[in-house]
Amino acid sequence: MLLANTPSATASQLLDLYLSLQGFGLVGPDDLRELGVTLEQLHDLEMRVPVRWTLHLWQCAITRGAPPEIGLLVGQRRGLHTRGPVAHLAAQSATLGEAVELFRRYIPVMSEGENLHVEPLGARLRVHFLFNAPLLGHTVASEHSLSSALCWARQLTAVRLVPQAVGFRHAPLAAPAIYRQVFGVPARFAEESDYLELLASDLLLPVPGANAYLKGLMQQRVSDMQAQLPAQRSVRTQVLQQIERGLPSGELSVEGVARRLGISRQTLHRHLREEDCCFSELLAQVRRSYAVQRLAQPGCRVEALSRELGFSEPSAFYKAFKGWFGLSPKAYQQQAGAESMNE
Repeated sequence: MLLANTPSATASQLLDLYLSLQGFGLVGPDDLRELGVTLEQLHDLEMRVPVRWTLHLWQCAITRGAPPEIGLLVGQRRGLHTRGPVAHLAAQSATLGEAVELFRRYIPVMSEGENLHVEPLGARLRVHFLFNAPLLGHTVASEHSLSSALCWARQLTAVRLVPQAVGFRHAPLAAPAIYRQVFGVPARFAEESDYLELLASDLLLPVPGANAYLKGLMQQRVSDMQAQLPAQRSVRTQVLQQIERGLPSGELSVEGVARRLGISRQTLHRHLREEDCCFSELLAQVRRSYAVQRLAQPGCRVEALSRELGFSEPSAFYKAFKGWFGLSPKAYQQQAGAESMNE
């Protein structure tokens, strides 16, 4: 079912998304059959499926007239019966803070398309949501992740938690009132990352029904699952993730990636040669993936995208893009828009 170097997720992720979108009348059994999987198979919540399958469902929903706020709405329908192994582990935590830390540590088990970074800010704490290909640059998926995370925290603590701030890298997809209705506060846009900001005291909220014994058993299970992920052994995948995480800040140099991985530049190059690739190829791969996602989104400006991808001049981006796809970014954008209208 999985190809080498294909980012994967637990079937629980796909099942939860499918059931939620089905509740809106936007997907059905034929969409699963197109992927070569059945609803019954997805009930094996620990089964691994490609992350790109979730994008297939999102695309089905969008082409069938889903409202622009669909990611936010689906995130608020998080189902308890579709919790995967990581969510079940976190549900046994003593506090919300412990649950967040378990998610941060084991999120690749849930989805190799996402990562969490927790940044202390005095009396506040900012939880950054970082996305890897193929989710990188997918605005609906990022809105779903933040909405879903808040829904999950509220379910876990039985408290209607309201974040101090909510930020997105992209421009708003829906009316401001919808974001305020979902999160309880106005959302910020064109930020350097996607994030939820909480009070540090929120992390002290207890989790009713937590069980330390079950947590120990489940943590061993999840730890074993994480050890089996190819990304845990592949320097190539780790480099791709570091490049993707560096996009918001522009930290895309090989020296910076090597430093964050705790190895020398020479050692990094050697490991990549052993996996039949090089740093420049991986940098181009991330840029291509992100560019395609962003150009398909309404309102994307090519000059701004050039800066997002770390190019010093728009002309350098134009040259690189034409080398990748054989046409200019604007021509690609027009072509993608025409194809979307004809679907």
